[in-house]
Amino acid sequence: MADITAQAVNEFRKRTGLGLMECKALLKEADGDLKKAETLAKERGLKNAEKRAGRAATAGRVDVFISPDARLGALLELGCETDFVARNDEFRQAAKELAEHIAQSPDGDTLDQAYFKDASKTVREILIELNARTGENVTLVRKARFQVPGSGRVDYYIHHDAKSGAMVEVHTPDDATAQSDAVKALVKDLALQVVAAKPLCTRRDEMPAATVEEQKRIFIAQAADKPENIREKIATGKLDAWFGENALIDQIFVKDGAKKVKDVVASAGKGIEVARFARFVVGETE
Repeated sequence: MADITAQAVNEFRKRTGLGLMECKALLKEADGDLKKAETLAKERGLKNAEKRAGRAATAGRVDVFISPDARLGALLELGCETDFVARNDEFRQAAKELAEHIAQSPDGDTLDQAYFKDASKTVREILIELNARTGENVTLVRKARFQVPGSGRVDYYIHHDAKSGAMVEVHTPDDATAQSDAVKALVKDLALQVVAAKPLCTRRDEMPAATVEEQKRIFIAQAADKPENIREKIATGKLDAWFGENALIDQIFVKDGAKKVKDVVASAGKGIEVARFARFVVGETE
């Protein structure tokens, strides 16, 4: 059997990120052959990942990538099993890099794409390797990718604990407006608004018709003790207030209760439109 040197163990550890004793054991099994040991590590990692796949990944973090020109962005939730791993530097870096991969790659099944930092591996393989090193079920829970088609910008807000975050896309009449300090501040504020106020849609006409009808039925039922001829009017009033709570541009602005979001948008310049947003909270089902 080959003599397993400390240098070989350290080299293997750098390549795989596995623990010291595990590296030594794999090198012994591979008779000191680094490539064979790497293959064994991948096979073992895959088997262990399959065992862990059914375990709930209810912890994790939200991360984001925004391009330097602020025209492209990606938001993701990377899941794991414990907050201990979620706070791990390697896990944090993986989330950050995976967000960049999503931004720079075409839409589709991210897991089967070649990883942007190492085309010899797929994203799925990168996650399996992270799974093996952390000993937890690591999953790409969800993602959003925004790219401005014309003039506009994308920006984000992530809460300090990385448990929640949002990304917002705004369209503007020209690039000069998109680059203005007012619009830059606006998009940041809108992302904060989305995290804090939890809107369901950007504007009321985007709310699913079935959701609106169900809400209206609830309000009519709540007015059952009122005269029949005014129940509809009461329900309509309550529905309008409900839209004010759940449609982003109709919400009260969280940084100034005297304004609505649409007023803040209008004050940032003419022709500005809030296009869309994404909001993720770790462990929250969509």
